[in-house]
Amino acid sequence: MRKPGSLRVAIIGAGGMARILTRIFKGRVSRIAIISRSLRKAKRFSRSMEIDYTLLDSVGEFDVIILTPPPEALPEVVRKISASLRVGSLVMDISSVKLGVVDEIASILPGEIEYLSIHPLFGSKTRRLSGNVVVLIPIRGSSYLRAIKFVFESAGLKVVESSLEEHDRIMAYVQIAHHLSYLSLALTLWNGLGSTDAQRFATRSLRRTFTMFGLFYENLRVIREIAKLNRYGAEAIEHLKRMLYRLADGDPKAWAEVEKALKAFSEL
Repeated sequence: MRKPGSLRVAIIGAGGMARILTRIFKGRVSRIAIISRSLRKAKRFSRSMEIDYTLLDSVGEFDVIILTPPPEALPEVVRKISASLRVGSLVMDISSVKLGVVDEIASILPGEIEYLSIHPLFGSKTRRLSGNVVVLIPIRGSSYLRAIKFVFESAGLKVVESSLEEHDRIMAYVQIAHHLSYLSLALTLWNGLGSTDAQRFATRSLRRTFTMFGLFYENLRVIREIAKLNRYGAEAIEHLKRMLYRLADGDPKAWAEVEKALKAFSEL
């Protein structure tokens, strides 16, 4: 078993999730450094987070390399670093969609490199980490798994282990159906009422929904990306449509089911 305190970790990308990961790993590993295409951005990140910065061709100095760029950029990044990776090191991605993305990364990485795909189920602006969930999906090798799990749990996170297929199918409902429910409501209010009347007649619960709209607005690019890439998305969307039509048609069974569902979810 690898010891967390001896790990040297490099994070590629200097965005919001890199900051979250820095908060998680800092003080729990021996060294952490940031790598960015922009040296100026890397230096600014390192100053604000009080960690090292380094260059892409220095990844061989590290035990763990965490990739935070968007999914479409990951294959190119992996191609650039593959030859420099130290034998036996671990590569991690944080992509919200796994099938297709992970397959391509795994095909590029040298066989002697371990690979762990993760999905933090919280956003880059999360202040309190404790109680949030991170999904771990071992792809190749397992010598780092206990150490990485220990780091996350010591930061207060709940760790869920999964597979690529299970992750994407569940996230199609948890993310895509969830997101589209809010986005379709926003469009309905916008086209049916406009923002002025929606605000004038807003109930307390709708005002809370407006707050959620703000969060979706800030993450719209990622939301659209998830809806496009997740191959289980169509299944979740069809299910969402059927439930809406059943409720709208006054189906007694649907209304009885939704009562049970609301009670169960409210008690979680």
